[in-house]
Amino acid sequence: MARAYSTDFWQWIRLPQVGPQDPKDVTRDTARDLSGLAGELAALKTDATHWLEGPEYSALKYRLEDAHAAAEAALIEARRRVRLNERREQ
Repeated sequence: MARAYSTDFWQWIRLPQVGPQDPKDVTRDTARDLSGLAGELAALKTDATHWLEGPEYSALKYRLEDAHAAAEAALIEARRRVRLNERREQ
């Protein structure tokens, strides 16, 4: 167990040792997290489109669109890798 200080100066906290993780688990977790992120970006993009009008917000809207597209592309790749890992197990 590793030891670290907490916010109380003299109190020790015991932290579990984190070892190497299975790449299949990391890939699955990444795909799950990207799915949530893409959903949040889609909601932000929808809110911005609905509430923010005017040319001064166009850069923000374009950046939200780009971020959403990048998250979707990364999600597609992560899901593809999860499927490949599942096929290798069979």
